[in-house]
Amino acid sequence: ISQGYFSSNRNLSSHDDIYAYELSIPEEEPEPEIPEEIEYTIVLEGYLLEKVFRDEFDPNSGILGRKPISGIIQWGEGQEIVVEEDGFFSLELEYEQNYVFTGIKEDYLSKQEVFSTKYMGKDPKNPRQVYEMEIVLDKIFEDVEITLENIYYDFDQWFIREDAEPTLKQLAQTMILNPEISIQLASHTDCRGNPAYNKDLSEKRARAAVIYLIEQGISEDRLDFVGYGEERLVDDCVCSRCTEDQHQLNRRTTFKIESL
Repeated sequence: ISQGYFSSNRNLSSHDDIYAYELSIPEEEPEPEIPEEIEYTIVLEGYLLEKVFRDEFDPNSGILGRKPISGIIQWGEGQEIVVEEDGFFSLELEYEQNYVFTGIKEDYLSKQEVFSTKYMGKDPKNPRQVYEMEIVLDKIFEDVEITLENIYYDFDQWFIREDAEPTLKQLAQTMILNPEISIQLASHTDCRGNPAYNKDLSEKRARAAVIYLIEQGISEDRLDFVGYGEERLVDDCVCSRCTEDQHQLNRRTTFKIESL
């Protein structure tokens, strides 16, 4: 504020009057602050792992846990990252994208996991969003029978039940992702019934599984089948004294990766 005085006879008087004034100078308004642009990021952190079995040479011995392994993660068009022995990897992703990540390691079956950033919201209070993923690879046990879980058949039947389809579809996807492997499917029965009949029934069941895989797009040249009937019981109990759990353990469908 500035103050001052001036004289004037503006009232037509015979003398000048003295006037005081105050001049208010408005303060300059500050320039409006331009908010900093928020940088939003999506980070995917994960581990490449393998299963740890009770017997490291027997994939049917039961799983104790998992452990990290080295390898390669591939995605997109030729993009990849090398994973060290600690198994850890970290990637920055783009918004509004669908990703397919493939874990690769020599002497292991390649496996894919999907991740999508579509429709993800952006939170100014949390601009850096971190997500987690695990890719668990199966070691290749060459010429070793591996039991397929949840493959059941109705009594005296060999058609593929609806509840068995997810397991066989997963096997088909594994073969599509690993085009270098061929497998043999085998079916086993329990000890009850006529041995010749059991062998014939098991062959029909194994063939039905092969036909199902062919329908999923797997070449017939990569598939073989065999029915063992009751020749290879995993629980060789006295048949008349076997429990239902023991019979169920013997009634199984397996696959074996044949020589590469």
